[in-house]
Amino acid sequence: MARRFRSCGSRFSVAHIMFALLSLVAAHAQDDRRTGQVPDLNRLDLVRASDSDGYKGAPRQGTPAAQADDLRKLVKTRATSYEAMDDWDRAEAEYNALVEMQPIDPMAYIERGYFHMRQGRFDAAMRDFITGSRLAPTQSAFSFGAGRALARMGDHSAAIRQYDEALRLTPNDSAAVLSRAEAYAQIGMYAQARADFDRAIALGPRNETDRFFAYFGRGYANIRLGDDVGAIRDLDIALSMRPRMTYALVWRGYARERLGQRGQALSDYELALQANPDDNWIRSSIRRVRT
Repeated sequence: MARRFRSCGSRFSVAHIMFALLSLVAAHAQDDRRTGQVPDLNRLDLVRASDSDGYKGAPRQGTPAAQADDLRKLVKTRATSYEAMDDWDRAEAEYNALVEMQPIDPMAYIERGYFHMRQGRFDAAMRDFITGSRLAPTQSAFSFGAGRALARMGDHSAAIRQYDEALRLTPNDSAAVLSRAEAYAQIGMYAQARADFDRAIALGPRNETDRFFAYFGRGYANIRLGDDVGAIRDLDIALSMRPRMTYALVWRGYARERLGQRGQALSDYELALQANPDDNWIRSSIRRVRT
């Protein structure tokens, strides 16, 4: 029985090594949407008004700097509004206008960079983040954005270097620590990944999604490091937030199986199968535990 289990564990590693990690990437895609909020009706009204009068509705009071700031806010509103309406060409035109406005605001490159990310144009996003970092070298947001773009392109080692720079500038940025943990896990540096997951949890994830993936990620790292008890503890916390998350159920079932907790492992696999009835690996795991 022990020999058969080790063989099954080996097949698990070959067939599903990226299983949990892909979900980490998917979760962090939410980072890349943070500048693309869905507009309310007032924002759509602003778009319609500015379309009809050629920006004449922009505030004209105050100092030139205040006027420029008001106009930037209007252009950003138009950009995010067009994007929310899936009018990609107009959205891009507005993001381009935002970047070209004088005096130059380096943070405009963050806005357009994440727009490129959401369009899957990661090279263009990198160019914007690099340009922004040259204009504002003390702003960690550009290194973080570059790390996200590199991660989406699959260059996790380069992404780690960008996260290192972001953390040099802003040492307690839990989002950057969590992203670096993900990148470490992607290249098999599980001890470093676990250390960063520990740190992200200690710093306090910025929202529930990040908190879930911090515990989920640490649970995965614990499994890869042979700490099944720690993995179950972390995955229990993750599943308390998202009880039906398939990947967390599968990994917890796997850790329980390795510890000989066959009944609990079976329960996890069966719950996972309910959400993924065509998954052959989950079915084979159920058969294995039942024998």
